[in-house]
Amino acid sequence: MSDGNAFAEGPSSLEMTRGGVSKGLLGRLRHLLYAGAVALAMLAAFFLQPLDQFSWVFQSRLANHAPSGEMVFVGVPRDTVDPALDHRREALAETLRELDRQGAGKIYIDVVFDEASTPEADKALSDAIAALGPRVALVDHIERSATSGDRIERTMDAIGGQAERVASRRTANWLGFVWTKQYGYTIDGKRQASLAAALAGIDDARPGEFQIDYTIPAGDFTSIEVGSIENGEEIPNVAGRTVVIGQEESVSDAQVKVPGNYGVPPSYVAIYAAESLRSGRTGFLDGLRALTIYTFLFAALIIAVRTRKRRQIGYFALVASIPALLYVGSYIGVRMELSYCIALLVVYGLFRSRAQLKDRVAMVDTETGLPRLRALEVSALKNNLTHGHIVVARIHGYEHVLRTLARDHRSQYILKLVDRLRASDSDLAIFYEGHHLAWHSKEDDTQVLSEHLEGLRAIFAAPVNVAGSSVDVGISFGVARLDGDPATRLAAAVAAAEESSEALQPIKVAETGSRFDQLWDISLRARIDEAMEAGEIYCVYQPKVDTARGAMVGVEALVRWHDPARGFIPPMHFIAQCEKAGRMEHLTRYVLQSACSAGRLMHFRGRNVTMSVNMSATLLGDLRIVGIVRNALQASGFDPRFLILEVTETSRIGDLATAATILEELKSLGVRISIDDFGCGAANFETFFELPFDELKIDRLFVSNLTTNAKAKAIASSIVSMGREARIMVTAEGAEDEETLRILNEIGCNYVQGYVLSRPISLTNLLKFQVSDGDSALEA
Repeated sequence: MSDGNAFAEGPSSLEMTRGGVSKGLLGRLRHLLYAGAVALAMLAAFFLQPLDQFSWVFQSRLANHAPSGEMVFVGVPRDTVDPALDHRREALAETLRELDRQGAGKIYIDVVFDEASTPEADKALSDAIAALGPRVALVDHIERSATSGDRIERTMDAIGGQAERVASRRTANWLGFVWTKQYGYTIDGKRQASLAAALAGIDDARPGEFQIDYTIPAGDFTSIEVGSIENGEEIPNVAGRTVVIGQEESVSDAQVKVPGNYGVPPSYVAIYAAESLRSGRTGFLDGLRALTIYTFLFAALIIAVRTRKRRQIGYFALVASIPALLYVGSYIGVRMELSYCIALLVVYGLFRSRAQLKDRVAMVDTETGLPRLRALEVSALKNNLTHGHIVVARIHGYEHVLRTLARDHRSQYILKLVDRLRASDSDLAIFYEGHHLAWHSKEDDTQVLSEHLEGLRAIFAAPVNVAGSSVDVGISFGVARLDGDPATRLAAAVAAAEESSEALQPIKVAETGSRFDQLWDISLRARIDEAMEAGEIYCVYQPKVDTARGAMVGVEALVRWHDPARGFIPPMHFIAQCEKAGRMEHLTRYVLQSACSAGRLMHFRGRNVTMSVNMSATLLGDLRIVGIVRNALQASGFDPRFLILEVTETSRIGDLATAATILEELKSLGVRISIDDFGCGAANFETFFELPFDELKIDRLFVSNLTTNAKAKAIASSIVSMGREARIMVTAEGAEDEETLRILNEIGCNYVQGYVLSRPISLTNLLKFQVSDGDSALEA
């Protein structure tokens, strides 16, 4: 079975934690645990019992073995017990006398005569039974009734006399099969050996049950019709052999089936059970033990085998072992419940397929169909690339393209750029994300590669024609030699591309061990995840104050990272690196859960403030963010009416229509939406008009210059007026002195954040915060 199918190892399998443990390994073990739990639940509910029984039927036919030859079945007509047919009883009496004359061993009469016939017929049968003495045993039948429980059918004492008695339960399961037999039964307070155990020479009526092996073909048993004895025909030798007298088969009303045979005499089940005891073929591997063993073997495979090809072989071996074990079990006489092992395999495969699908979706840009930059890192790791260079092309002026071209036309624009990059190699794999295009170059000589890139820049000198319009292209390159961890080298190439300049340095080479590696090393996904788990990434909270009332009305959650080795890492750096590593959703989920839990605690303490959380505009292209927010609210129990999502970097919204749909879905949860840094960049009137915002936050550029620049004051005043007219809350951030507060109150902006009121503080200090504290509040 291929990893590329049900057991696919998604790209995440290449990620490593800082301790060297593969995150893919942890993912596989986690999915195995989930699959084991599902299989165990099925086992507890006997959910797959029908499948097991069909597998046992199959197993019973895989291998055949010969009977012991110690037992002979004598079939009598099914109407032998009819009291109106007295001649049947007389014929049975004659059969018993003939078997006695031929030296038969122990005779078991598996027919119940519970009604009297004619005195002559009953006496003839009674005398024949008495004449056999201890060599005869009568079988009492235990019939199960749906209404009255077990019902005992036994031969009359007038016929049976003092003959030994054994018992047989005649009830099959809902499929018509009997898979186990008891060693004995309790009847009228006394223990009686079962017919099956007695036939095998075990007559101590011990407790417990045993498995029945059906691998003997029914036709191999010695069988005699009673009519043959009556007619004096030659019959098989019965001297010294155990004889079972029972009713002949009847396909029309048969209640008991034998695998591979239909309409066999009911007594055959006891004969099969006795043969199983005689040969020792009563082994049984129950579902719990089989599932436990299989799970441990599966886990050992996952842990011990690290290469994909070997895992493929291991997966195939696990799948192939199911029919192999059924065959071996049939051969050695061990029945196995393996359906839950199959369930484990299937459910694990489904989990891995789902993970692979999610990874595929995350690895591909939906607009262009091109793989993302993370896919380049995965490809480099998967193919163990250690030579050549990582090249990242930076598209200049891409923000203008986003604003002016429709969505379909933007994808055409990117694909035309890709065509130009493939001018010298039509099979070149290009990876795309944001305003970056990247690929792996096999060229080891950096100088030769730089000359090639200069030639590519010449190709890009001509504008691109999109939707009937000519669009100029500006491009520069970042290059990193692939001589270390591909994730680090890709990050270094991206950093170099960001440092490049069309005019001054169109090709920037990141040297090994340069500050680019140090700057972007923290973008590795494993380090970010581990930092969150260790509490190195955490939230601090900056109060939002209503200066008119002198009361704290809200809080903004701000994320911080303090690395034990590198110290405090600026938020702008590691947030950007989260985006490069594709971990923005994970970071947002982490901050949301922390902030909502803090908000719930504030409410519990009697302070019903709003909680604002920053949300990158890059997340407004996928409805998954709605599920993330919903889950955080449900997990924390925080009232959604008090949650405000502040959309940052609105210039990076790829499609305003899609973003509007997602924001409406978020608002349907009850949360409010804020536009951050309003008045700068693309956080402008068009964005405000197209998207359903509930709050505007005046950019700190204008707030910080209120006291010194009349234009800043005029812009801030117009934003406040616009918000009042549109009935939208307006908040000013970045107020750092009392004079700024005075001007804000003068223009009607009463909701303020800034160092003049409080720096970002820890949750502990936030719970103690009073507006009058002002600058005395402890900084987190």
